[in-house]
Order: sequence, then structure tokens, then C-alpha cells
Amino acid sequence: MGLRRKFFGFKAKSRKNTIRDKAVIPNPRGPAQFRTARRCGVLRTLAALIFGGLLVGPVALDAASLLWRESAGCKVWLVIDGDTVKMYCPDEGFVSGRLLRYDTPEMKARCPKELASAVAATFVLRWHLWTARDVYANPRERDRYDRVLTMMVIDGEQAGRLMVNAGLARWYSGGPRKSWCN
Repeated sequence: MGLRRKFFGFKAKSRKNTIRDKAVIPNPRGPAQFRTARRCGVLRTLAALIFGGLLVGPVALDAASLLWRESAGCKVWLVIDGDTVKMYCPDEGFVSGRLLRYDTPEMKARCPKELASAVAATFVLRWHLWTARDVYANPRERDRYDRVLTMMVIDGEQAGRLMVNAGLARWYSGGPRKSWCN
């Protein structure tokens, strides 16, 4: 007991002033400042959960939409951007697919306008896939980035026509692409 008292400076269970025993300097502004800091921590945690839900939620819905959607050919399980998807093909396994005949802005944008259009195009394609009854993804050859070039039909309509009609894509048949920043 003597060693404990000498080492810690107090006897166990006999504290009168716990702040001094713990060698913590009291807050000169009062205990309200501690409560504010605690509230900020809760708000930060809530904001992080909401932000994380916005990032993870669409990806989870992409994968879950396979449960209620009929798919022929390859099955789309993730949308990368407006013209690139991740698919599962019975012959090849999990592959990255580039949708044919149209071009959308890239997520690696050169200007804010392109980024905004890329996000919009991604969510429009996701929406079409989430609400589709039938999706037909017909894989073709591979491109120079080792993506499977794919013709996709969503509820009887070409994906390219849906995206171009929404104003978020333009027709593309190969060659150099035009800028989206103009």
C-alpha cells in the first residue's frame, strides 16, 4: 500500500479532487466546451456515414439489381461511368466492358463541366439498369485497354440511344474523341 501511495500520490478510493489526481488542467471556459466537442464528433461521424452511404449505396444497388433483372449474355454488376461497366460473362468470368456506339464524359475530368456531366451520365445509366426488366449484353472483341466491347440493350432499346436522348452522350464510331469542356 505504501508503494502505491508513493507512486501514484493518493490512496485508492480516497480521491477528493479527481481532476488534480489525474493531473488534468480544468477547462477555463467551463464544461460546456467539452459538450460542444462531443457534438462535433457526433456530427462528423454522421456526415462520414452519409458520405460513405452515397459512395457505397449505388455500388450495392448495382450488384443487387441482378436479383430482379433478367439478363441474357453477360450480367452487368457494376457501372463505372456512362459507357464502361463491370460484367460477369459465363465464358470469360469477370470483365470490364466498354459499351459500343456512344461516348460519355470521363470521371477523370479535365474541367468541372465534364465531371458534372460524367456523374450525371453514370447515374442515368445506373437508373436505366436499376429499373430495367431485361438487359441484354452481347460481348464482342476486346479493345486496346483489354475491355470487352459490348452492345447493350436495355428493355428493347439500345443503351446508346437512351444516353444520347438524355443529352449525356454523343454518337461515337472510333477515332479521336472530342472534348467535353467546350
